[in-house]
Amino acid sequence: MTLKTRRIGVAVVGATLAATTLIALSGAVATASSTPKTPGCSVTTDDVWPSAVQGRPGDVHPFATGAIYMWHSTNGWNIRVTHDAKHLRTFSGQLTTSGTFRDLRPVQLEKSDLFRMSTDRHSITFLFKNYGHIDGLNFYTHCAPSIEFAYQSDGKTSPSAKIVIGHGQVHPSTDPFVISRATTATTTTSSTTTSTTSTTTTTLGP
Repeated sequence: MTLKTRRIGVAVVGATLAATTLIALSGAVATASSTPKTPGCSVTTDDVWPSAVQGRPGDVHPFATGAIYMWHSTNGWNIRVTHDAKHLRTFSGQLTTSGTFRDLRPVQLEKSDLFRMSTDRHSITFLFKNYGHIDGLNFYTHCAPSIEFAYQSDGKTSPSAKIVIGHGQVHPSTDPFVISRATTATTTTSSTTTSTTSTTTTTLGP
């Protein structure tokens, strides 16, 4: 699969991460508590996210190009990992928000795969041991002005080109990175989206 070269302009959060195991929920990633909550939040199921993150990237299947794939849809946020061989690779991540994560659901995980949501619902961490099949998580957010993402592959910070976002298969310019909630409504489907959304810090580059 050829990944497109458009990138998402994002804010860097904290130093480069290279942990091979689950990181303590209070450490390593700059916490989102420093980001003020958006006033007047009234969502009941899920927050509205920008058009650039909507829709499943093409060719997300077992033994696809080794990468972390992420997108938003009617199922909330979706994170998937895989690679194109049967040997062991590890993928880990830390997600933080000053809102809350909700309804965290495993997708095709095995006993050796680990994931956790903090008791205050502000953090999600995971460590997947992947042999080429699909491993992933789904979740919703509530009153989250932004989400901070940090990913590692085989214990090293994931290259941004190996983080694939949305149906348009865009990439963040750095890892870690921040995606901010949309400021206007976005129409979301399982694979495509139509929107005139503007965002606070997330913009599409050339």
